[in-house]
Amino acid sequence: MARFAGGKAPFLRISDQPNQGTGIIMRDFMIGLAPVILFSWYKNGIQVMIDGNIGFFEMLYPLIFILLGGLMSLIMEGITLYIIHPDSRSLKGVMAKLSTSYPMVPGLLLAMVLPLYTPVWVLIFGCFMGTVVGKMLFGGFGHNIFNPALIGYLTIAVTLTGVINAAGGVFNASEVLVDSYAGATPLTLLSRIKELDYDKLVAPYGTLWNFFLGTIPGALAETGALAILVSYGWLVYRKVIKWFTPLIYVGTVFVLSWFIGIASGEPGIWFPLYSILSGGLMFGAVFMATEPVTTPRNPLGKVVFALFLGVFTVLFRYISTLPEGVATSIVFLNIFTMPIDNWTAVIRARGIKKQTAIKASVFAVLFIALVLYAILKAGSMYTAFIQGPIGIGGWF
Repeated sequence: MARFAGGKAPFLRISDQPNQGTGIIMRDFMIGLAPVILFSWYKNGIQVMIDGNIGFFEMLYPLIFILLGGLMSLIMEGITLYIIHPDSRSLKGVMAKLSTSYPMVPGLLLAMVLPLYTPVWVLIFGCFMGTVVGKMLFGGFGHNIFNPALIGYLTIAVTLTGVINAAGGVFNASEVLVDSYAGATPLTLLSRIKELDYDKLVAPYGTLWNFFLGTIPGALAETGALAILVSYGWLVYRKVIKWFTPLIYVGTVFVLSWFIGIASGEPGIWFPLYSILSGGLMFGAVFMATEPVTTPRNPLGKVVFALFLGVFTVLFRYISTLPEGVATSIVFLNIFTMPIDNWTAVIRARGIKKQTAIKASVFAVLFIALVLYAILKAGSMYTAFIQGPIGIGGWF
């Protein structure tokens, strides 16, 4: 008889308690978003008003912008249901389906990872791509292959970044007055100078404590590591997400960044801390990489998924021309969610036998190859620890 080990995935919690189900999980998820939303509002609205750089109504804008994203997704999903579902040709029918599809989530998440001064029409366009294209065309809630919010984000990032920058970009009214920022977020600055130097990468924004608190430039809700950790604790406590997925993802980026620093002649711990506290890594690890529909369901699959996420994030960040790699990594690995889930489920059910050992070996070899390539290639792109024509930089 086959052996099936491990705990239940979050969407099966109803077997633990009769009054628990998807609705309760999504309620807890929305509560988990609250600390990050409130921090975003404080950083980009309340504090800026206290600084005397904006008025009362402008202070409300970050909160309104995030809520508007959720509202736009709700409206677009309702319209789509009305058009493509014959049994939703009434307000009652549409509302019945919306009550079980949690339509606001993609728009809320999308708004939270966009720059403050993203034009509203760009947000609406992103909600359309995420909700209609990324979710509804695949069959709606529970059937989408890709994370809807990240589909909207990547579409905007590829096509409309210039529009956002022209409208004011990522800096709030207080940050734009800080000369040391030089018009760049931490990861953008790294992509410009290609040098691991604490005084150039961290000091312009304060200290790593500022990175942890989130008082650095970045998208609306991605900088508040402390607030994200509070949300992480709540979501784990309520069993909405598995505790190890974000930990393995962030930990992999931390370890690889440490080795990249060593390969670049900068062995200090500041660079791996800088790496995990910059950009959208923490936000993506907690709220995107744990999404139950588009990520593996069994625990071993989640481990493999998180490990590869960490490697690809490092590859995209430090080797490609992209200043950030979290969204790209998650959407790319969404393609492989089903194979990872199927292969690891066989390993978990049958143990390590001949066939499963071959599959495990393939995963291990591929992972090690990607790790070595990321470390050596990224190390050579900054300050390589071997100089001369036969140095690491000449190998790739």
